[in-house]
Amino acid sequence: MKARIVKTFTSLLAITGAASAYAQNATTTPAMPPAAGDSLQEISLDYIVVTAQRRSQRLVDVPISITTATAEDLERIGPASLENLTKAAPGVYLQRNIYGLSPTIRGIGSTLAASGGEQNVSVYVDEIYYPTPSGNIFDLASIAGVEVLKGPQGTLFGRNATGGAVLLRTLDPGSTVEGRFNASYERFDQVRTSAYLNVPLDDKVAVNGSVAYRYSNGYVRDLKTDKITNQGDSFTARGKLLVEPTDDLSVVFTVAHADFDDPSGSDTKNIRPARLVAAMGGPIAQDRYHSSNNTEQYIKTETDEYSARARLDVWGGTLSSFTAFLRNDLAARNEIDLSYLNQDVALKVATKTFSQEVNFASAENEPFTYVAGVYYFRSRSKVPILTSTGTPLSNSAGRLNSIAGYADGTYRIGDFSIIGGIRYSDEDRGNSSAMGVLAPSPYTRIQKQTDRQWTPRVGVSYALTEGSKIYTTYSKGFKSGVFDATSANGPSVSPEKVDAFEIGLKSATRDISFNAAAFYYDYKDTQVNATISGQNGAVFNQLFNVPKSRIYGVEADMTAHLSEAFDLRTAVAYTHARYVDFKSAPGYVDNPRLPATAGGLLYANVSLDVSGATMVRAPEFTASSTLTYYASLDANKELTVALSPYYSSRVYFTFDNSLSQPGYVALDGSVTLTVNDNMTFSVYGRNLTDSKYKISMSQNALSLEGVRYVQPRVFGVSFGYSF
Repeated sequence: MKARIVKTFTSLLAITGAASAYAQNATTTPAMPPAAGDSLQEISLDYIVVTAQRRSQRLVDVPISITTATAEDLERIGPASLENLTKAAPGVYLQRNIYGLSPTIRGIGSTLAASGGEQNVSVYVDEIYYPTPSGNIFDLASIAGVEVLKGPQGTLFGRNATGGAVLLRTLDPGSTVEGRFNASYERFDQVRTSAYLNVPLDDKVAVNGSVAYRYSNGYVRDLKTDKITNQGDSFTARGKLLVEPTDDLSVVFTVAHADFDDPSGSDTKNIRPARLVAAMGGPIAQDRYHSSNNTEQYIKTETDEYSARARLDVWGGTLSSFTAFLRNDLAARNEIDLSYLNQDVALKVATKTFSQEVNFASAENEPFTYVAGVYYFRSRSKVPILTSTGTPLSNSAGRLNSIAGYADGTYRIGDFSIIGGIRYSDEDRGNSSAMGVLAPSPYTRIQKQTDRQWTPRVGVSYALTEGSKIYTTYSKGFKSGVFDATSANGPSVSPEKVDAFEIGLKSATRDISFNAAAFYYDYKDTQVNATISGQNGAVFNQLFNVPKSRIYGVEADMTAHLSEAFDLRTAVAYTHARYVDFKSAPGYVDNPRLPATAGGLLYANVSLDVSGATMVRAPEFTASSTLTYYASLDANKELTVALSPYYSSRVYFTFDNSLSQPGYVALDGSVTLTVNDNMTFSVYGRNLTDSKYKISMSQNALSLEGVRYVQPRVFGVSFGYSF
């Protein structure tokens, strides 16, 4: 721990200072981009630019439901972490499961964090695909902005974008020296520091670097020892080199590292312990501030990125290349009894991926605009260790080779636009596994599968005015079949597919932006997983297909510059997500007559018909808002006050809807004093109402109700300096 702290602050001193928060690329205008750190008051909302169609376009012109957030927006609702997107984008439910982040958009999401399956909401950082959920836990010191694309993105983002895509951008090197330093301290002895520095070396070369460090002393104490059990820290570093040998060619090289060591994802309480656990494992913690663990739990991940992004302006458009190598290692040990019995699962997962994409985007000033490209993805993964209470369960190695070609374009005829796109994906996947081994050995089971799929997109849009358009689209999403890397004898699952229909309205003036959409999804063979308990409480992970689901709903959001003193962002979403056909869903019951309960000592794992049940992690109603007040105290000082309420209706966590979190309201807020445009002093609070809501729930043979709660109310102070 001390070595990591020393390394962090050495890095902070090395890049000294930090950059004033650049407004994200999504808030620049072609003619007059906003200056660094511009607030909503200084941004023309009718010229918000996004890259959702792999080329720069006005948000109002893109026939996709998109939520954008600047670094400033994310900072107001908490630290710059992906988890905050839940509050910024209604219809998006993003919470950390045990091993990684699991986005759900409009009811489509995945829990395949450690089973070898990738998510069905794709995450991209600077146009580089981040495939592993455990590799998506990191703080961002140089974030420029985020775009959340809702609905299948099978044409342009392809594989595993069944539910949508989350596009993060970090700051690229620029032509001026600038930097930013931030430090904060908050309840539970949590400290956050971050720094960013940009330095041009000459008129053709520039570099930047950023580091972020977080340490939390924790607040959960063991009932027997009184020892803190959720202490954690994380470290993220990112460096970029920009080379522009000619006016037409630019290349950005990136090296990034993220180191995460925090067991908070395992902080689950056993609210309804099995009789065996209650009799032999007590005392059993059930409140937010205590735990009852027989072993020390841990979740550690390391992620490295080496990438190059090149762009060449040629006649008629831009030729781009994206090359990336990513490595992610996960090591974890988690208790399954959540008591003082000795029942735990330990695993290690190592994943290496390589991707190469080349595309050509036409110029935007022609009647016909398009982007076309090819994409290659290669993944190699191993699960060398998987044990249950020290007993080896399995050993596996997986491989995936994927290649795709795509084209997508828009043809304008007066005020009408015709939208069309197609992608062809070819995925060759294999998995080798053996049971009961701790080290690599001859594999006893070899699985292979090849999936090929066309994913089209068609639609039309009509310009009501220069700043308002209506559109309707059909698109198809596809996620190839997978094998379970954490089970040597579990079944594979078929590809999942979704047919999506959407109709929407977009409108933007200088001061007000309004978007609304209605959608309908026909969802087939959804890939899910669940904890399955065998004889005497042995635990296995298993994959399933849900034959048929149906989702429909409506959403609306508005961003408004109300006056010189007030800005407002608000959004609301309704999502009706149901399992239409799911007759063999895994579940647990308290029935002592079943043999698997060992005479009633354990809970029984059974198959249930849950057809008609609400899909997990898909609240029907969500709403959020941020009201920001600006006051000039004098020529050199400005006071900013922001309040951000968030509402969610009931959220279900099990297929049979037996475990859920009732509707709740959360409230965040901040007061910031800016001095001379260089220094900021802030006081902030998260979960100000101290709502005790559940962010995940689970079941197994030893617990009929496992609960993980949101962090209690937090107050903090921060200091920032930029130049």
